[in-house]
Formats: sequence, structure tokens, C-alpha cells
Amino acid sequence: MLLNAVEAYNKYKQGTFSILEQERCELKKEYLRIELFKPEFLSELRPEIQKGLSFVHDYKQINSQISQNINVIIESRYPGDNFDDKLSKASMEEKAIYEASKFLEEKLAVAKFLMHPEWLDKRSDLTKFRFHGLVLKYRRIYTSRFEAKNLTISMPGKSHAEILANPQAVAVIPHTLIDNAAKYSPQNGRVEISTYDVDGAIEFSVSSYGPRILPDENEKIFNPFFRGKFAAQAEEEGAGFGLYVSQLIAVRHLGTKISFQQESTQKPKMGHWTMFIIKIPILCE
Repeated sequence: MLLNAVEAYNKYKQGTFSILEQERCELKKEYLRIELFKPEFLSELRPEIQKGLSFVHDYKQINSQISQNINVIIESRYPGDNFDDKLSKASMEEKAIYEASKFLEEKLAVAKFLMHPEWLDKRSDLTKFRFHGLVLKYRRIYTSRFEAKNLTISMPGKSHAEILANPQAVAVIPHTLIDNAAKYSPQNGRVEISTYDVDGAIEFSVSSYGPRILPDENEKIFNPFFRGKFAAQAEEEGAGFGLYVSQLIAVRHLGTKISFQQESTQKPKMGHWTMFIIKIPILCE
């Protein structure tokens, strides 16, 4: 059955096998499931991905207007030395609109690099910035989600180093890892977000309790559209491309790689302590 699916799909690509649209989709799913696809397979799916994410440009424009308006309201309505001070005094409704706008902005950025990975190679988008600033940004954005689950958050370490990269692309990595920690952590769990300068690199990690990752899923979790068995059971939401895009950015844009470690022992009602870690070279011009 599996070999037939691969053979049939290959024949379809070569134009020697005619099948219905529904059957073609099923064959693609099977092709993905057995992990026999080549790296270029995703490029063949791109027209369908772009069709499914055709809303990105429109949503970016709409969200831009929402973001501008809520920022103006908060800036003009509340006193404070900086925006964070003013935001802390805003109403629950205003905070909700602000946070929703930020979440959508970040999700659209992930979709952008999924559809256009070639943008990772643009030299014109490179700039120097502190990675630790991105970490603090997402810690702030996810405050309400952490509080909703009563999660204990710790942030050991601090990095003063600057890197030369595309900040919008690099931001996908802390966003995805922190988002996953918030999503899969059980109630009353804890999340550790650490950032250190170590031997010419920035070592960033996000650790939390979560669902078990099976041995045969170790590499697959970074494949497009793949979700682990227990991750899917623990959380219905998830498109399965956050870790893929993050790893794509790590390898293609930063010349490094995201890895993970998971304790084999399960803590009752908490799950398995899991760490995702990346060492980002301090890039020079």
C-alpha cells in the first residue's frame, strides 16, 4: 500500500497517471505520512499552501490598522514613562485587542516565511539587534496566556550580544518555542526561558512540561505539517509548521540548528520536562 502510494504519486508528477483531485490529496497525505518525500516536495505543495494562506496579505493590512489604532488609543489615553507603563493601565478590553493584534502579527510572519523562504537570503533585510530583546518581547506578549494556565515563569541568564540578521525572521524562533510552551504546558506547570552568551554564541532555550515525544518522532517534529501523537492528543490546535519554519530559519539564515532534550520520566499530571535549545552564532558583517 505504501509503495503503491509513492509509485502512484511519482507517476502523477510525471504526467503518466491521471487521478481525481481528492485522490491526489490523499496520496500527498500518504506521501507525507511515510516520510519518503524529498526536500523539494514542499515546493510542489507551495501553490496549495499559498492558496490556503491567500488571506495573509489582506489580514496584514487589516491588522496593521487595528494595531495602529489601539496603540494611538493607549498612548493618548494613559499616563506613563513608556508604552509598557501605559499598557499596564489600559482596560481589559484594550489589552485584549492589543494582544490579539500582536498574536496575529506574529502568526502572519510565520506564514510569510513558509510561503517565501527565499526572503531569508535577502541581504537588504539584515540589521544588528539584541536577540534578548525579542525574548523579552514574547515573554510580555504571552503574559496573559501564562496567567490563564497559572504557569510559573523563570528567565535565568541575560544576553548583551548583538547579531546581524533579519529580526522578523529570527523572531519566529522564540515566538514558536514560547508559543509551544504556553500551548502544551499543563495547568499549574512551569516554563523556563533562558538566554546566555556562551563562547561566541547566544544560547537560548525554552523548557516546560509537555506531552511525550516518541523516539521515532525525534526528527519528524521538524518536518512540515507533522504533529506528534501525544501533542495532537493534548492540544487540538496546531498547523504543524511552526517548528519546521523555525528550523528552516535556524539552518538557512543563522547557520545553526534547533535541538531538543526530553526527560524519559513522566511527572504525574505534568508530563515530560522538555527543552528546546538553539545556539545562535554572534554574526559579524
